[in-house]
This record gives sequence, structure tokens and C-alpha cells, in this order.
Amino acid sequence: MIRVIIVDDELPALKIAESVLKTCDGVNVCGSYSDQDELMEALPMLDVDLIFLDIKMPGMLGLELAGRINEIKPEVAIVFVTAYDSYAVDAFEIEAFDYILKPLTADRINKTLMRYKKRRAEQGRPQKHCYVSVRSFGRFSVVSEQGETMQFRTAKAEELLAFLIHQQGHAVSKENIMEELWYDRDTERAQSIFYTTLYQLRKDLDHFGLHNAIYSSRKDGGKCALTWRPDYWDYDEFLDLYKQFKASLFNLEEQKRAIELYQEGYLMHNGYLWAAGRQAELELCYLELMEKIVETEVLKQKFESALLYLKKLAKNFPFNASIHVKIIAVYFLLNNKKAALAHYQNVKKEAESWENIDMKTLISNPYSAFEQA
Repeated sequence: MIRVIIVDDELPALKIAESVLKTCDGVNVCGSYSDQDELMEALPMLDVDLIFLDIKMPGMLGLELAGRINEIKPEVAIVFVTAYDSYAVDAFEIEAFDYILKPLTADRINKTLMRYKKRRAEQGRPQKHCYVSVRSFGRFSVVSEQGETMQFRTAKAEELLAFLIHQQGHAVSKENIMEELWYDRDTERAQSIFYTTLYQLRKDLDHFGLHNAIYSSRKDGGKCALTWRPDYWDYDEFLDLYKQFKASLFNLEEQKRAIELYQEGYLMHNGYLWAAGRQAELELCYLELMEKIVETEVLKQKFESALLYLKKLAKNFPFNASIHVKIIAVYFLLNNKKAALAHYQNVKKEAESWENIDMKTLISNPYSAFEQA
């Protein structure tokens, strides 16, 4: 038996839909609603499989209402019903289960019901584990074991997933999400976009094989959290390697691996303002690791390798005087006095403080630059 709810602000259309559905085999009409507030109040207590929803509701478009329904009942399939085909693109953009033009007919509804029965049968089969990797250094991406990259219908759906992963499984209030992702919108508009984006993201995840990956609750003003954790997250690996370093379990190759993971920084290619704090923390970790690698390479007299790492550091921290002093020192260790003086002259143009570099000491004892670290 398929449990169905009908939602339409026009009472005649509501009665027609109810009448047609009752002629269909295997259907139990659990309720019909012309008021969206009444629906949202009753929904948590209702057992429902399929909701036929008018896409054009007063005060709130069906697309937004679908997002709110999906928040409470993510397992429910939504069929948009409308007299206007101009909404079809929007409906399928968020992967509505189906889209039906009025007037409703038994034949058309039966096609939808047959599709739903087929999908329910497929969902009843054991699901294979979907191995998923997430990369947050450089540009955010979600990749399957087969190498398929997750596609998002909107940039905000992608950002919402990145934000929830960033929370590392902790529940976050919807108010906080709206403040971080839609800080430039008023509360009413931000709330509307939030529900639509959450609906879109759930559909994107489902399409990728990650079912019921988001938990949401209406308690305490509403909270969201991921119930799924990536099988691999480059952020986790980087932190594990950094913790080994801090515990004096230093392994040069593993630390080089951490540097390789870091790329240009945490979510640096996405420009998410809410990531700035974590970016700054990880940047300091990266700096520590790099300085240790350089120190080790110098002690092993692998000066060319040390110079490569120092130049990479200088690119990320162009105004760090200590880094430039070490570059000059390494050039002296390579017996390349010309390059050392040229680098000194170049950086001296950037700030007056460069005049305080003790070039005489660096020439006589280049290792002194590393002893001060």
C-alpha cells in the first residue's frame, strides 16, 4: 500500500486529486491539505510515502515547501503538480520524483505510482557500500571509488556539504548555517534559500549513492548534521601526520606527504569565509612542518631540496623575514654568493627591516640561520 498526501491551496483541485487517487489500486490517501502550515504541523506524526504537491502555493513556493518537507521526512518522494509547465525545469533541477500537469488523470497518476513501486523495490535490495573520498585542501571535491566526482546543481549545495563536513559530525544550528552561508540576506530570504538548498543537497547525495546522509531536527530551533563520514578525508590524514610530528615521531617522508596534501591550503580555491579560522590554524601547522623538513634537509646537506621547500614557503609567506634569511643562507651553503646577494637585494626592496639582516654572519656561518630557529 502506498500512503499518499495531497497538498493544493485550491479546494476544487484538491477534491479532484483526492477523487482520482482513490480510484487507483494500492493507494491510501492519508490526508489532503490546502494550508501549508497545517501540513507542516501534522507531518511529523504522519506515515506517508508520496506527497502530491502544488508547485505554486501562496506565501511559499512549492520548491521551498518541498525543502521543509524533506527536512522532516527525507525519505518521502515528492510529486509536483501544476497547471503551468514553466516550473518543470525548476522541479527537475531539484530532482522531484515526478512532475504532473493538471488536470490529473488516473492514467497519468498510475504511471507515477508504478515508477514509485519500482523504486521502492530497488531500495529494498541490499545497498553496496559506497567508498567516498573528500578533498578539502585546494578545491573541495567528493570522489567515488570509481573516480566519479560528485556534481552539484548549485554552488550553495556544494558549500553546504563542505560546511557540514567541516563540522566533523557535530550538529550545527540552522541559524548558524544561515549566518555563515547567507550572511548577506535577510532572515526570511536566507531561511527560504536554506530549505531549498538542503533539499537539493539531499538529492545530490542520494544520486551519488549516499542515502539519508543528513540528519535534521526541529528541536532547539533546528539543527543539522551529517550522519555519514567520508571513508577518506585529506584533512584527517594531514592532521594525523601533524600529530605524529608533534609527538616527536618524525618521519621525513611522512611529513613530505603532509606537505603534498596541503597544496595551497584548506579550501583555498573555494573562497568560503567561514573556513578562514581553520585555514589560519592549518597554515601554522604547515609552517612548522616545512621548517622541520628544511632543517632536516640542511643537516643532511641536501641544500637543493631545502631551497625548493624554502621557495615554496616564501610564496605562501612572502613577508616572513626568517624564511628569506634561510634562503640566503642556503645559497651561501651552495657556494652561490651571486644568487644570495641577488635575493637579498630583491627582498630588501619590500621592507626597510631587510636592512637589519646580518649578511656578514651569514657569509661566515650560513648554518647560523638555522640555529636561531
